[in-house]
Amino acid sequence: MVFWLILSGHYDLMHVSFGIFSVILVLLINHPLRRRLFALEEERSATLNLSRLLRLSFYIPWLLIQIAVSSLQVARVVLHPKCPIDPALLRFKTKLKNVSSRVILANSITLTPGTITLEIKEDEFLVHALMDISSTAIIDGTLPGQVARLYERRPGQVIGDVEIIKTAAGL
Repeated sequence: MVFWLILSGHYDLMHVSFGIFSVILVLLINHPLRRRLFALEEERSATLNLSRLLRLSFYIPWLLIQIAVSSLQVARVVLHPKCPIDPALLRFKTKLKNVSSRVILANSITLTPGTITLEIKEDEFLVHALMDISSTAIIDGTLPGQVARLYERRPGQVIGDVEIIKTAAGL
C-alpha cells in the first residue's frame, strides 16, 4: 500500500481509506486460499520462516543476475546476422516436495529470458528453450537447486530424467 501511495500521490482520507480497505480485503480473501492451495506438510515455525527469508535474500539477487546474463545472451543471438536460434523442449522431473517450490521454479524459469515453462504435471516440467545456452542452468540443476535451497538446507540432486526434444516430431 505504501508503494501505491507513493506512486499515486493521493494522500486524502478517502484514498487512504480505500487503500486500507483493499489491502484488508485482499488479505482476508487470500489467507484461506493460500492455506488450501499451498499447504505445507509441516507447520512452519518462526525460526524456519526467518531462515527461509534469509535464503530468499540470497536467491533474489542471484535470480536477477541470471535474468541480466540471459537477457544479454538472447540479445546477442537475436542481433547476430545469422540469428543462431536453436529451439528445444526440455522435459524433466523434479524432486521438489511442495507445490510452492514448484511454482517458484516455474516462475523463475519463465522470468529468465530465453526459457518459458509450458506445462507442469505433478513433478514433471515441460520447458521451451530458445537456444542451448538458455537451458544449461536447468539441465545442470543450478536453477532447480537454488529453488530447493529455499526449502531445504541440503537438497541434493533436484532434477532427473532430463529429455531434450529438438523437433516437434519428438512430442
